[in-house]
Amino acid sequence: MAQLHFSALSDRGIRSINNDAFCAEKIGNYYVFGVAEGDSDPLHEGAASSTAISCLKESAKSPAHSPAATLVRAVQKSDARISAHAAGSPGRTPDATHLSACLINDNLECTILDTGEGNAYIVSPDGIHVPGEHALSLHAQEPGFPGQGNDEEKKREGMISHTLGEPRILAKTDLVTVNLVNRFLLFSSGGLYEYVKKDRIAEIVRRNGENVEASAEFLVEEALSAGSDRTITLVLVHGHRH
Repeated sequence: MAQLHFSALSDRGIRSINNDAFCAEKIGNYYVFGVAEGDSDPLHEGAASSTAISCLKESAKSPAHSPAATLVRAVQKSDARISAHAAGSPGRTPDATHLSACLINDNLECTILDTGEGNAYIVSPDGIHVPGEHALSLHAQEPGFPGQGNDEEKKREGMISHTLGEPRILAKTDLVTVNLVNRFLLFSSGGLYEYVKKDRIAEIVRRNGENVEASAEFLVEEALSAGSDRTITLVLVHGHRH
């Protein structure tokens, strides 16, 4: 039988406000995990990151025809709401967030939305990789995938965002599927991945194995020891079979 162990933590560190948000729960037929990294500007209150996670949960409750399409819908919905909020506050610097997320079914097939900058890592016996570079990852191959079709379709359907609020065409390489049996998936904000080298992350995760709670706590401490001055948010997931 396939099982998941997971842990989620968010530590504002030296910050006065935690601008990040995360999700780590079962919603409908999927386990839903994600980290929305908030704007590092202390004047922002994390509204964009909270919006992104809310839209992720909403989309998981009413999924589209596939996990990939559900994730795309979540980000499009987030982008629309964040942009509308910015339009209603002229003269104010728009709030922004970066979302990495996944949906995992009961067979541990995991569909991941990530742009490959370090917000997500897969840790396995063969190393640590961003999802799109893992040897067993498969890129989304769906008819009508955003970013395909004519220019008008791209404009209308393909505009989601890299940093929500800054339009970008979604690439097929941003959505991958990998089976999580005997693998770990880590989502984190820059407060962790910009301060702790990925090989050190892998060492901590492997050392603690299924005790993902211990790994999460060690990773936060490691980032703080390395001088992280940003909010540290992470979700760590491990899949295995009994």
